Amino acid sequence: MCGSHHNVKDGKMERELIFMNLGNQTCKVQRYKCTRCGNVFSADLSSIVEVNRNITKPVIDFILKSYSIGGDSIRKIMHRLKEIHNVDISYQSVENILLGFEYDFNNGFYSLSGYYLFDALWVKINSTWNYLLALFDLQSNTIVSYDLASSESEKSIYKFLSESTYNQDRKYIVTDLKHEYRQPIRKLGFKHQFCVFHTKQKINRDINDYLKQNKLTHEDIESVKTFKHEIFNIMDAPDLETAKINKNKLIKEQKTLPEPIFKILWKFIVPYFKNLTYYIKNTNISRTSNKIENIFQKVFPKHIKRLMKTKTGLINRFKLKLEFWNIKNKNQ
Repeated sequence: MCGSHHNVKDGKMERELIFMNLGNQTCKVQRYKCTRCGNVFSADLSSIVEVNRNITKPVIDFILKSYSIGGDSIRKIMHRLKEIHNVDISYQSVENILLGFEYDFNNGFYSLSGYYLFDALWVKINSTWNYLLALFDLQSNTIVSYDLASSESEKSIYKFLSESTYNQDRKYIVTDLKHEYRQPIRKLGFKHQFCVFHTKQKINRDINDYLKQNKLTHEDIESVKTFKHEIFNIMDAPDLETAKINKNKLIKEQKTLPEPIFKILWKFIVPYFKNLTYYIKNTNISRTSNKIENIFQKVFPKHIKRLMKTKTGLINRFKLKLEFWNIKNKNQ
């Protein structure tokens, strides 16, 4: 176009558009002709529909928000559109909107806090297991880095954490108890806080396994449960000094401890005492990794994370969920 404002009407063209509540409509779009260069063009509809699309922006916005915020499946989104909003579109059309979502991942933080959560989510892409690695900054309260890896090996973890925190503070990081995390975190200079929630889960599992495998009297079982709570009191102490007192109390009583409690004390609590209690002294550290796990559960519940067909589809769905997490986080 030459940029001239000397234009005359040049008839109308028909265009099929899909609107909320109105459904499929045949619209007549005004055409214009430039009297200077002869170029023919149509009225600008960019405020209501994107180029080369027939589904209008309110419908697309409804689909994106239903999936990201509401957690609806594609079929549920289709049903709600048809029954409530008179919009009848195909499964593939909804899928294409989700896969075509463009979100420039820029968390806007040039300097990270140095306090992090880290976790990996296993996902199946076209029948092959992959791992979505994610780093959560506790101060900005959002995921600040993520990547797909073919394995959850120490090498993959080290590479991801090294690149994600390049030229950033590496103070503390909270994870679950996976052994693959420990060496990379130590090599990179983080202080490693074990998730208290996962620690208690592991202790409960170990004790329950022991009770199932051994015939104990009622008194012995009650003794195990009592000492288990004393171990929990170490991690739940109001201050570090109390945690040390609780630990030392069990050490003094070690000769009377039930077998599973004795093993937990000397194979886990004593060697990893600092990893279990960093958060007690420093309130900037989270006691659990629950926040990042909550994001994972909202993005890919179990029935979804096995169904991904492409890496692009997986990443786009993740970015979509993350964008609305950040919008909600910003508003709060």
